[in-house]
Amino acid sequence: MAEEQRKSIEKLMGKQLSSSSIRHYNDPGMTAPGVCKAFIVGICPHDLFVGTKSDMGKCPNLHMHKYKLEYEYKTKKLGKSYPEMEHEYFEVLESYVYDLDRTIAIAQQRLEHTPEEKEKISKVSADLDNLDVEIGLMIQELDYLVKKKKKTKSTREELSEKESAKHQSDHILRIIDLSIKLDEKCQARDEASKQARNIIDNVGQTSQQKLQVCDGCGAYLSRLDNDRRLADHFVGKIHLGFVQLRSAYEELKPKYRKGVGV
Repeated sequence: MAEEQRKSIEKLMGKQLSSSSIRHYNDPGMTAPGVCKAFIVGICPHDLFVGTKSDMGKCPNLHMHKYKLEYEYKTKKLGKSYPEMEHEYFEVLESYVYDLDRTIAIAQQRLEHTPEEKEKISKVSADLDNLDVEIGLMIQELDYLVKKKKKTKSTREELSEKESAKHQSDHILRIIDLSIKLDEKCQARDEASKQARNIIDNVGQTSQQKLQVCDGCGAYLSRLDNDRRLADHFVGKIHLGFVQLRSAYEELKPKYRKGVGV
């Protein structure tokens, strides 16, 4: 620990210090640029996830407990304030909470539709589009035949009685046949529409029944897990770390809303 402190101080002061001169270094002070303000004022995110898959590594800024104690003594006992340091800490928290919210949003979107479900939705949508086109064309043809029948009726005096009867009969049969096909196509469309609604209403249910996104840390939780495993998650280091970051952020947020704070 002493060696790490020495290296941090050397880095902060911008030159190499010999072991004999380390005792005589000039204290940079807790407000120095290379000192971690998050560590002094509250919590440094780098300290929350050590040894976990979310481990961020060592903080690049200097952590010194004496500065933390100095800050606590001066603010709580002497009533001093350090608005610039506190605002810098707030900005650190805001950055991590923003990233966390984005992670949670992406995780929730991934649960909405799997590739297989998207393919199902695409297929039923295409089927409905094709049926709508076919029905539209059939309606146009039927409308044309009906109009043609009326026109033929007005000119059938020019045809022989036998020709007129046959022509009219064929025309009526075509209208009836097309009407039957149109009715069948509309029924098929209604059935396809029901299936489409059923797929869309239930899409994602399989995955959503099994998984949910933890709104504290963004991890996927299985609803099929037993109570013990779920409890282990909520007392885990990663979950509690993100909860702690958000809690600190929410506590400071009212102070640094637009027009407030530094």
